[in-house]
Amino acid sequence: MRSALHSGIYLILLAAFVVAWKPLAAQEAAPDSEGEEATAAAEAEELPEDSMSGSLDDSSGSIEAAHDPLRQILYKGWQRAGDLRFGYVRSESDERDGSEGSESDWRARLRYGGATNVNDWLKFNARLVVGCTSKDCDAQLSLDPSDTEVATVDQGTVTFDQFYLHAFRLRRFDVAIGRLQTKFTTRAGVYAKSLDRNNSNAFNINWTDGIHGAYHLPNESIIHFIAEYNDKNGASNVRRSPLDFSSSSARWGYFVAWESLTRLGPFTQRGIDITYLPSSLPTEGDLSGPVDDYVGIVARMAISRPFGDKGRRWNVTGEVGYAPETPTKAALNLAGDGDVDGLAWAVTASVMDVWPSHSFGINYARSDPGWLLSPQYRDNEKLFEIRYLWRKTENLMIDARMRWREELDQKLSESQKRDEVDYFVRFTWGF
Repeated sequence: MRSALHSGIYLILLAAFVVAWKPLAAQEAAPDSEGEEATAAAEAEELPEDSMSGSLDDSSGSIEAAHDPLRQILYKGWQRAGDLRFGYVRSESDERDGSEGSESDWRARLRYGGATNVNDWLKFNARLVVGCTSKDCDAQLSLDPSDTEVATVDQGTVTFDQFYLHAFRLRRFDVAIGRLQTKFTTRAGVYAKSLDRNNSNAFNINWTDGIHGAYHLPNESIIHFIAEYNDKNGASNVRRSPLDFSSSSARWGYFVAWESLTRLGPFTQRGIDITYLPSSLPTEGDLSGPVDDYVGIVARMAISRPFGDKGRRWNVTGEVGYAPETPTKAALNLAGDGDVDGLAWAVTASVMDVWPSHSFGINYARSDPGWLLSPQYRDNEKLFEIRYLWRKTENLMIDARMRWREELDQKLSESQKRDEVDYFVRFTWGF
């Protein structure tokens, strides 16, 4: 049933998409001489490695946030790319009931796909992905997996994490429809962190089903709009409890954003975005009670000193998020009356190229119990992280992390707050 529903939605959206964009080729103005020279030069080179998001860049989604004409160049046949991520992960925790726990495993994720130009304004993209751990790797093919965890599909599942059409105009507008990777992260230093949207971070496998449009303003900033489909069994993006999408009125969620990656004083990134999830928040934790819309507002920025991407430099990023409507404390099993708070914030600081290609960073964040959107910061937690990155080549990197997390508020029925320390060492190779 779920596959049939998705297929029907895609067919309807695809029909509307083609009808709306059919006149585009005729409407396009003839390229100027500068654009023709850039096209000719680019055609003599290979397609950039990261143009299909099959790269080491964890901050780039299916539609690039920066408008790069080289990505729109026509190529004949399939242009393929992929990446392999492999590493060791271990965690040790003091559980809420007073017990101690530990867990460790080896993890791997392989992604491989490609893109081909349908015509001079339309491109098709697809990518297969599979993840495994040393404890679980039951291989199976599922083009539309329905059983997912909060952050990733089941281990061993081979599926598409990208399957979409991308239409573009060189000067202003891009739109993609289908299964997409959408990422709105801080873009500086050793981190690509997000309070609200970052598909397939770490070893995870998830995506956005829907439409993503990007309008490029004359000042080089970008306005984004995303309409995403949320299945009744759960969203394909990370959405935390008690958010629920079983109601038909919660089937579609919406996201709008403005972002600039143009340098302004010390700032190399500024952005603000809004997530709107209608009829998805049972404020008392029970669908038989009141159900409200959930809204999350995020602002982010990045600073770099000195500017550039070579040599020793500092990168500092910050994010703050706020949800005006949150669950009650009783719904989350917390002490007190009224609603929980919905504030979240995070900062990172990185020293890049301490030695050539070697960088370090720290990350501190706090998320109130009512902040339910982040794929990287759990609600009701504070976090401190140290990370090391060795970018050996453009397509090969090794990084290591140690992270400490502790709950902010203790659950009523538990004897203590949950406290966890985890670390990983991982290798990522793009090809």
